[in-house]
Amino acid sequence: IRNYLSIFSFFASIFMGMSATAQDSGLDILTIGPGTQAMGLNEAVTAELLGASSLYSNPANLAMQNSSTLNADYTLWIGDLNHTHASVNLRKNNRALAFGLLTSKTDNIALRGNTPGPSEGSFNISTLSLSGGYAYQLGPLALGIAVQYLREEYYIYNASGYAANLGTAGEFWNGRLRLGATLLNLGKMNELRNKSTELPTTFRTGFSAKLFSFTPPQNKSLPISIALKNDIVYPLRDSPNTTQGNSSHPLYTNIAIEISVADIISLRTGYKTGDTVRPWSLGLGLDIETISANYAIIPFETGFGTVHSLGLQYQF
Repeated sequence: IRNYLSIFSFFASIFMGMSATAQDSGLDILTIGPGTQAMGLNEAVTAELLGASSLYSNPANLAMQNSSTLNADYTLWIGDLNHTHASVNLRKNNRALAFGLLTSKTDNIALRGNTPGPSEGSFNISTLSLSGGYAYQLGPLALGIAVQYLREEYYIYNASGYAANLGTAGEFWNGRLRLGATLLNLGKMNELRNKSTELPTTFRTGFSAKLFSFTPPQNKSLPISIALKNDIVYPLRDSPNTTQGNSSHPLYTNIAIEISVADIISLRTGYKTGDTVRPWSLGLGLDIETISANYAIIPFETGFGTVHSLGLQYQF
């Protein structure tokens, strides 16, 4: 980035903000969420049923859903980045077919030359992922695969590529325990100007367990349940600019707790270990029949700002 400062005075600040997202390589949007529910759990979601957005976390969970789902999310990320996500999962019997759209964009970045003065124009930075996935459930186990077409652009440069997500999941003890393992973002990109962006390839394994449920004596119509979620994440590609870990100890974990009240209100919080500038997240969910509304907030510890995300899920 230092070599380009004479051309893009603002370009460096954008990439500083993107590196602060605690990711390990380029195309950081592929390691964030992408749904609001996942952000509220700080991405401890390898064994979590996220509806159609499981395309990006563990495609095997597409077949574990009880119904078809439609997901839509909008996130105000740091550095004036806007993330948009929409996906649909069509489930029938023990099979599921899903399609997704994921974009990240920031507009009107000032273009300046070597001398002070007004800007010479503006340019955009954007990332696009178009995905399709298939999952099959056999008894308590499921297998899934998702394939993505990727495209990234900045200034006059662009590059495209592909990635695949592979996953497996299992449900046990009448749904009280779910296990999952997934290999995410396995693929490659074409050259963007002089160098190809490395995909953030990771291996993840995790669980989601309903710890216990109880009913307050004062109000037996408000049952409360508490669930624990945990992911162990191993980045398979390291970057010298990573703020999540280092090449010697890249392994880290995401852990989350979700409290459900009367199966209507969900309170979520997640914690991410390792060298990260966004260790905490908070989330809120509201389920009304076939519609779920979610909100998540992620504060950054370095003064870059706070992330806000809103999402809807429709079951049909």
